[in-house]
Amino acid sequence: MTSAVIESRNNSYRSSSRPNSSKSIGILVWYLLGRAFIVTLFLGGSVLVSQVYPGDDLLVPDLRLLVLLSVTFLQICFSLLWLLRWQNYLRYFVQLQLSWDLVLSFLVVYITGGIASLFPFLFIFVILSCALISSRKQLYATIIAAIVLYAGLVGLQYYSYLPSVHGLGLMSDKEIIYRLFLNVVAFLLAGILGSILSSRLQRSEQLLQRERHDYAELEQLNSIILRSIPSGLIVVDAMGKIKAFNSAAETICGLPSSKAYKKKLAEIFPEIIVDQLILPIDRGEFSYVTHDGNKRIIGYNATQIKDETTAQLRILLTFQDLTEAKILEHNSQLGERLAAIGKLAAGLAHEIRNPLASLGGSIQLLAEQVDFADADQDLFAIVQRETERLNRLVTDFLVFAKPQLPVACACDLVSVVREVLVLANADPLFMDMQLSAQLPDEFIVTMDAGQVHQALWNLLVNAAQFSQEPKRVMVGIDSEKKLLWVDDSGTGISAEEEKLVFEPFYTSRPQGTGLGLSIVQGIVSAHGWRVECGENDWGGARLQIVFADCL
Repeated sequence: MTSAVIESRNNSYRSSSRPNSSKSIGILVWYLLGRAFIVTLFLGGSVLVSQVYPGDDLLVPDLRLLVLLSVTFLQICFSLLWLLRWQNYLRYFVQLQLSWDLVLSFLVVYITGGIASLFPFLFIFVILSCALISSRKQLYATIIAAIVLYAGLVGLQYYSYLPSVHGLGLMSDKEIIYRLFLNVVAFLLAGILGSILSSRLQRSEQLLQRERHDYAELEQLNSIILRSIPSGLIVVDAMGKIKAFNSAAETICGLPSSKAYKKKLAEIFPEIIVDQLILPIDRGEFSYVTHDGNKRIIGYNATQIKDETTAQLRILLTFQDLTEAKILEHNSQLGERLAAIGKLAAGLAHEIRNPLASLGGSIQLLAEQVDFADADQDLFAIVQRETERLNRLVTDFLVFAKPQLPVACACDLVSVVREVLVLANADPLFMDMQLSAQLPDEFIVTMDAGQVHQALWNLLVNAAQFSQEPKRVMVGIDSEKKLLWVDDSGTGISAEEEKLVFEPFYTSRPQGTGLGLSIVQGIVSAHGWRVECGENDWGGARLQIVFADCL
């Protein structure tokens, strides 16, 4: 009973060798089961009624009805076997079923009385079945075949080419023509009605298929969006139970969606109670401890949505992990406060520096012009020494508090190192120690020569202050590894000190300021380099500058 409609709906009958979809097979199976039901209902019912009312000439029991019923069931079993084993030949299967249905209807009508039979409507079942699951062309062929078979049967009986069954008497010409007219018109009307219903059914199926496809695409897109958005998303019903829990929510909460689904929202976020929410909430924050024990700061929005399908009100909760943002905000505020304090301290240090220089000069001039006792001269020396130390501290602090951006150009680092060594050899701090260098002939670096001079001087001073007997300090340049290093003969730097050695105001010397190495790090960082600390061959400390921009 099927052909082109199944082809157009499922693309399964376009060739005899192409596999058919499970939906097409299902339609044919239902068709065969429907045929079995109709045949059993009418043929079996006719035999049963004829047993109850044996005197009715129109329902005289006939062994041929039982034989036809048995053959029909055998044909249905064969057809089911065909569907199971030879699914690539459904085109021929459909044609065979239509042919058998027409022949079966013809035989039933003939056996049950021919012209006087009550079963011409079986042709209508065949026509409607063909219209629902077959092509329009095949429908027309079925209508014509039904009319030809029925009209031929009537004509053969009318002209006595076929004997009347069960001795039925001949009807009048008027009654024969009337019955023929009614049945032929019924066949045509059934075909037209079936064609209309088939067209509408096909359009409905196409619309339904399109809507299902659009719905599937929309659902897939919705799933992709929910998985992709960085914000956590939770949908809660009126009872406070979770109905949706996206992947971002899993990451933030540290909880898989399978465990969160259908749980109370208060079990996930105890701070949020659905009954107490005043919607909408534009921005809210609360602290949250994940299942891993990590504390998070959560920012959330909540709004009410209405489910159009169920007309139920639900709550949409979107939230983000604000922990890192809060840390950055705190650090930014702290940096602003420290910057204000640094600006104030730099101004204060600048104001202290001027009178301090006047004080040191006055003490020196007074000690030279007046003849004081030796004890008083010692006091003057202490005041002058402490004044100079305080002046160095203020100078270092100003350099640290107000670093200058480097004015870089291509310079020879070897020349800068030799200038610093000349100054060091003339400084009393380096008088009682061995100062050596391992330098190449030339090493060109893009740098601010003045700032690098300051950094190298601070490294040498730090090495001299920590060196022990026999005191040794060595400066070296490795042009292949692109680094400048300073070694001392001290005790080295421990792992704990290595973390703090470049922090401002950290020092292990009673008279140290803790700003020398901090200034070095500031200069090195401004050039885009890095400073490292380690151990040298003597067991002392090695501080080295690694250059990232060299010519």
